[in-house]
Amino acid sequence: MGGSLGALQERVIGSSVRPPRSWSLLGLAPLAAWLVIFLVAPLGILIVYSFWSVTPSFSIDRAFTIQNYVDVFTEPLAYRSFLLSLRVALLSTVGAIAIAYPFAFFLAKRTGRWQLTLVVAVAIPFLTSYILRAYAWRTLLGTEGIINGALQTVGLIDGPIDALLYSPFATGIGLVYLFLPITILPIYASIERIPDSLFEAAAGLGSSPTRVFREVVLPLSAPGVMVAAVFTFVFSIGEFIVPSLLGGGKQLLFSETIVLRVNNDLDWPGAAAMSIVLIAITLLLVALVGRRARSAGFI
Repeated sequence: MGGSLGALQERVIGSSVRPPRSWSLLGLAPLAAWLVIFLVAPLGILIVYSFWSVTPSFSIDRAFTIQNYVDVFTEPLAYRSFLLSLRVALLSTVGAIAIAYPFAFFLAKRTGRWQLTLVVAVAIPFLTSYILRAYAWRTLLGTEGIINGALQTVGLIDGPIDALLYSPFATGIGLVYLFLPITILPIYASIERIPDSLFEAAAGLGSSPTRVFREVVLPLSAPGVMVAAVFTFVFSIGEFIVPSLLGGGKQLLFSETIVLRVNNDLDWPGAAAMSIVLIAITLLLVALVGRRARSAGFI
């Protein structure tokens, strides 16, 4: 009798706490509407446009075609800008990880009570103007900038180096700087989860610091590095502001070519196809790394 009464009480309490299913669905309605209006619908329109074409009179021909996607990999300007974007994004990602990893390790294991303060400090650049931070590098890299001035002062160069600004090099430097916090935080999170007892056990067994890093720290922090790499690569390959301000338009990246295709050529279908290719690459990378990170227990 007591067991039956307890089961009945549990069912009554559970039913009183658990809201009706219709209420739960109603609560999700605003989120679903927001996703449909601002994500699904625009993406659907973009996909539809990508299978149309533009006529010589700049009108839209709604006949189905896949030529726009073929042009992404065969048309010289689009193909070169795509390869340049891949190269710049890849080098920026490698550079950001090379800088972020030792800093993230120091932040996770060597800062003690200052850890939270330093983590907040890493995120502070997000509170400043995005464009202002990109403009700052024009001041640093310009022919009259601080870097050229310092090099001339110490006698390393006779005149200013023009190649520092308005080049893929300048774009890569700007991308590393802007997205470095995004690179640091996932790596920090993965290293911070490694128990200190593993370091002590490895040291107690006579392992050198190099071996501890190679066989303990690096494998356990690999999911965080992968997440950081994807974030940095995805943001870099689709970036427009930094290449526009620091690249100077001499060598167009993929995002700049998309804008040029819209503004100068009025080729909305071609620009839509290029955008869909960029989105597809992004989603593929996120899916692959997300699967790997979940299997490792990072997310």
